[in-house]
Amino acid sequence: MNYQGRFETFKEATKYMFEPSLQDIIISLFGLFASISVLILLPYFISKYIKSNMLKREFKVVGESFGLEEEEINVLYECARNLSEPSKLFHSKYVFEKCAGKLIKKNSDNIPIIVSVRKKLKFEHLPWFLPLSTTRDIELYQTGFISYKGNSYSAAVWEKTEKELHIAILDRLEDIPEVGEKISFSFLREDDGRYYFQEEVLNTYLEGSKIVLVLPHTEKLGKIQLRESVRWKVSIPARVFFFGRVVTPEELSLMENIPNEAFVEGTIEDISVGGLKVCLKGPFELREGESLLIEFEWKNNYFDRILSEIINIRSLTEKTCIGVKFLNLKKSQEETIRKLILEEQREVLRSYKMGK
Repeated sequence: MNYQGRFETFKEATKYMFEPSLQDIIISLFGLFASISVLILLPYFISKYIKSNMLKREFKVVGESFGLEEEEINVLYECARNLSEPSKLFHSKYVFEKCAGKLIKKNSDNIPIIVSVRKKLKFEHLPWFLPLSTTRDIELYQTGFISYKGNSYSAAVWEKTEKELHIAILDRLEDIPEVGEKISFSFLREDDGRYYFQEEVLNTYLEGSKIVLVLPHTEKLGKIQLRESVRWKVSIPARVFFFGRVVTPEELSLMENIPNEAFVEGTIEDISVGGLKVCLKGPFELREGESLLIEFEWKNNYFDRILSEIINIRSLTEKTCIGVKFLNLKKSQEETIRKLILEEQREVLRSYKMGK
């Protein structure tokens, strides 16, 4: 009984000795969290830091290859560091202009740096087939219309700076917009679409007899696409035969070959997967809706007996230009045209980046 009593006393003592207090629990949880941080979070942040340094070094190397100074690279990286691929800024005008706008709004002292970098990256002008992403891309003297208080007036881009767009009103305007009032500007970009934007007037001044409105640049450009597919400018010899009436693809399949002398020589001036524009020497009596056959060769690819419809006719002094829509173009021919246009676009972009 004596031994049994001593054992029970020992059990009771050890029970209270090893029962954890609130402080012990908190210390244990803190130790567990610290262990997780060391084993999981710390390696994550270390790898993220290493990756960030690698991207920054890569950004610097690419920037130096374009002839950028250290200060220019550092300023650009302020914006580029938030991109998944910072070096994309050197190859995409859209990305560059987005960053340029942010950097200039943040600090106007960055303007000379942005001007210098834009020149070095060959981003001063945008190839005609690329869409506009900011008002900085609008060409000088681009004509359009200013809309103000329900009225529209002919206008043109008069001047551009890194921060502002100056638009001259070409019509007589008695009620001049005041600073802070909003106006809209819309314009047609050839072979692309109709663009429009709205901004507040920052300032106004007179240039001779013209009123010039000063607006801030914006990336909020609306666009109305005027064509289903891009029309690529070319110069391709072609042969054209006019039926003088409407001909269906089924009817064409029953016709015999047309003599070579019945065809007229012309030049294709632009082309898309849906149609083209062909110009012929001299006047022609044609009607919209009539059918024609067109044949041509483009980079060793032959397009024979392409039945087309006359969509529009433009008669000039020495030539007649016809816009046509393809009616029986095969899927393989459509893909070939799309591929050839893409190849030429890439070549133009390479030349554009090389400053040619």
